[in-house]
Amino acid sequence: MNPLPKNTPGMYRLIVTHYLISGICFAMLALLLLVLSGNFPSHYFAPGTLAITHLAALGWGTLIIFGACYQLLPVLLECDLYSNRLPWVVLSLFLPGLFCLVYSFWVFDPGIHMQAAGVLLTSSVILFCVIVFKTAAKSTIASAHKDFILTSCIWLAATAVLGTLMVFNFKYAFLPKDHLHFLRLHAHMGIAGWFLMLIIGVSAKLIPMFLVSRSQPSKLLSWSFYLINISLLLFMVDGYIHGLNLKTHLVVAMMLCGLTLYLLYIRKCFQSRLKKKLDIPITKTVLSIVFLSLSVLLLPLIVQLSVQQSAWAVKLSSLYGMLIFMGWITALIMGQTFKTLPFIIWVKKYEHLSGKARIPMPADLYHTWLLKVQYFAYISFCAFFFAGFLLSNNVLIIVGAVSIVIAAFSYLGNVIILLTHKTTIQL
Repeated sequence: MNPLPKNTPGMYRLIVTHYLISGICFAMLALLLLVLSGNFPSHYFAPGTLAITHLAALGWGTLIIFGACYQLLPVLLECDLYSNRLPWVVLSLFLPGLFCLVYSFWVFDPGIHMQAAGVLLTSSVILFCVIVFKTAAKSTIASAHKDFILTSCIWLAATAVLGTLMVFNFKYAFLPKDHLHFLRLHAHMGIAGWFLMLIIGVSAKLIPMFLVSRSQPSKLLSWSFYLINISLLLFMVDGYIHGLNLKTHLVVAMMLCGLTLYLLYIRKCFQSRLKKKLDIPITKTVLSIVFLSLSVLLLPLIVQLSVQQSAWAVKLSSLYGMLIFMGWITALIMGQTFKTLPFIIWVKKYEHLSGKARIPMPADLYHTWLLKVQYFAYISFCAFFFAGFLLSNNVLIIVGAVSIVIAAFSYLGNVIILLTHKTTIQL
């Protein structure tokens, strides 16, 4: 399966630009973590935490997803992308909005710069959603993957709109409830609505493809789709009216059921795979699923502690966010980058030479030793940073922060090696 859509001039440049910029954002994110590591804030509403969280969610996670969607939508939906130019407009609005927002949070200046950032980011998100829906309108196929992707875009737009309203609320205070109340809703629309829905939709197609799985039980995906969306809608409505309460446990239980069905689908894919040996990228994908499961299992405890107004509710909420962004999403992106990007480069550089000369394989285009450095540095980060945060031990946090800097620059270095690869074969 060719991961690049046909007859789309400039699409290669668009996709690899997203991979490169998101890699740079990952390196910046790691450096900011290192700066904060000597006195890491325990509350998720601290300026530094807000800056890092939004850099992780937008610059690291969302930006690379945008690029991957431009690559994968034509493949998943079996039609051409709606526009080749509009994605560049999305990027030109997204980047200044992103960096302005991160800077505004870092110095915590909720004025014109933060407001402009919110407007730019929301505009770019809406244009991205237009591209996705217009592309889907050209497709004649019906699948669970399509439902997940389209629904995730609706949640993304809602997340961006609410986030912008919250930015303006800093100055004009027009929202009817306190800011932390809306922050909880904003965060979960983004985490469960955008990231979870989109990642399930895409991974449910890619993982069996990479593993060459014979069994792909689509009914499990369909039930997962409805349970996750219904639970998220209930959380939004009841959470807005009453905040976290004992009924939230039922909502979380429904979410857990939906996630469990997705994990059962992935388990079936692994059990029926023809490709038995797991490489480092796939191992990281498995690790990301472990982090997702751990973070979701924390939710009932966080809800209970919040109802009891325990001080541990805030600490565990921060840990939950880190497991999501630095665990689940980071491990998944680091793994899948080196399953997709090498193939994209290979198609560009070598597909026309296939059968005409001896050519390298996609896995030969990056440095395996650098991938191993990235892998072990990331494992060290997870072990030291999360333990240090729970134990309030700054030494462990600093060691973890140094480890993620090594992992991030190893990742970025390998991406640059891929993007600067030269074809030396002459016919």
